[in-house]
Amino acid sequence: MSLETMEISVFVSVVKLGSFARAAQEHGMTPSGVSRVVSRLEERLAVRLLQRSTRRLSLTESGAVLFRRGQRVLQELQQTESEVTAASRHPNGVIRVNAPVVFGRQHIVPLLKPLRDRYPELSIELELSDRFIDLIDGGVDLAIRIGALEDSRLVARRLCANRRLLVASPAYIRRYGVPREPKELSDHQCLIFTALEKPRHWRLQGPEGTVSVPVAGPVVCNNGEVLTEAAKAGLGIAMGVTFSIADALLSGDLVRVLPEYEFEPSAVHAVYPSARQLSRKVRAVVDFLAESLPGPPSWDLALRGKVVGFEPTP
Repeated sequence: MSLETMEISVFVSVVKLGSFARAAQEHGMTPSGVSRVVSRLEERLAVRLLQRSTRRLSLTESGAVLFRRGQRVLQELQQTESEVTAASRHPNGVIRVNAPVVFGRQHIVPLLKPLRDRYPELSIELELSDRFIDLIDGGVDLAIRIGALEDSRLVARRLCANRRLLVASPAYIRRYGVPREPKELSDHQCLIFTALEKPRHWRLQGPEGTVSVPVAGPVVCNNGEVLTEAAKAGLGIAMGVTFSIADALLSGDLVRVLPEYEFEPSAVHAVYPSARQLSRKVRAVVDFLAESLPGPPSWDLALRGKVVGFEPTP
């Protein structure tokens, strides 16, 4: 047997104001309507709550219990409503974010401080992993995805371009020479990134369109940062993502190979499970990321005029 919040509120008002008429004014009801609410409560509880006389109302013992606890319930409900309303206005609580290891370490971690400065009531639970995470099953609020988006259940917001170039160290070039056209890559030491759909067939775009070249080499790895270090050490030609290799290109540790060609374009996206009933905290973080990682991204802009044949794109 449950009590309605409205009934409790009306009863508490009657006791506090000492009058059916005043309680009726407070709730926009008629005095007879208030009286019926109190009578309905008494019938449901099978107890008398009020002693009525022509001059005053007084609480019975049962009425005093309901009044005391009813006030507490109403105060709790009011507090809950205030907290929920505040949460809808100001992003707060915990947001779970998943990002690839290298991109997350280099470009998401530096944003944590400014994000917290803007939303001090927000806590970020950041998971860095190159393993595919099912956002819905994994309870992840937001993920950074690079490349093709395959899960149609997710909503995606494009953040910036993801440019992928062919690079090698000056030492490698001095020792093995530089390929003049894509097919010559088959005769070179190439560093294999296993996260590609076809790691040993590089699809490149250039003046003649798209070409696919079979490659092989001494190092195979699922981490792009490792392959960048291997390329800097002179072990071979690598696919380098500009968000990770920009500093090495600017310092001269790496140089661009086949500047008229690069891997097929892709993008960095923020993805989340649903646009319906999108929480304020997820919307706030997505907007912050879009603001902080605009296109063209800062690492690509830094390469303009410094790397042969490279022009930043949004």
